[in-house]
Amino acid sequence: MRFDYAWSDRDAILYALSVGARVETDLALLYEGSAEFHTAPTFALAPMAGLVMPMVEELGLELGSLLHAGQSLELHRPMPPSGSAVVERRVVEVVDKTRAALVICHDTVGDYATATSTWWIAEPGAASRLAKHAAPAEPPAAAETPAAAPPPAAAPSRAPDFRAVFVTTPEQSALHRLSGDRNPVHIDPALSAATGQGRPFLHGLCTFGALGLALQRARGGRLVRLEGRFTAPVFPGEAIELEAWDDLTVAHAVVGGRTVLGPVAAAFGA
Repeated sequence: MRFDYAWSDRDAILYALSVGARVETDLALLYEGSAEFHTAPTFALAPMAGLVMPMVEELGLELGSLLHAGQSLELHRPMPPSGSAVVERRVVEVVDKTRAALVICHDTVGDYATATSTWWIAEPGAASRLAKHAAPAEPPAAAETPAAAPPPAAAPSRAPDFRAVFVTTPEQSALHRLSGDRNPVHIDPALSAATGQGRPFLHGLCTFGALGLALQRARGGRLVRLEGRFTAPVFPGEAIELEAWDDLTVAHAVVGGRTVLGPVAAAFGA
């Protein structure tokens, strides 16, 4: 799965709005006339989101069987407010979970970002059918191999060092899907019912992007890595509590007392 992606300042602003940017705190993400105009820290997820529907078609998936289970994002350099890049996804592993399959993908956006996206396919016997699509990623040269990132640590039992609330609107999914992921389960009540959720639910990457934005806003510097698991759905209109510990390197997102994203590991650069 591969396509050429070109973006403008309009795309950058739209994405920032969809993950919670506000004029009073994030003018440099929303106004092209700002002297410091730049893209949201997780903007690389916008072109990656455009890979969802091609993946559904290539793998022959039913929309109701697909759930985003986890995401990691490595940011090598900031994406400018306008530009172009080749976006690519490769299935690198298919894990048989008996009643479902776990599909692990390696994603790239030019030399700006790399990611691992993990997908739960709720289809008994799917693993054997999907295994033919897996092409293990080529390992980098030894001199280029980075130190393995530690898995996300569980949130401490003490009170968080940082807390913010992202209050989504009933139209949050409708707004966020314009950044790339047009999967209709996020807006069509009839199709979302097939997933077992009962009604349209928010994109996991919207919550993921909102957390990345909140962490970078609070800590300063530049977000260079974010990794976490999606553990429960978020519905448009709900308030998402974003909490972090340990210099904002350990985090999670909570709605109504239930963790919806986490544990999450974050890393920052200069």
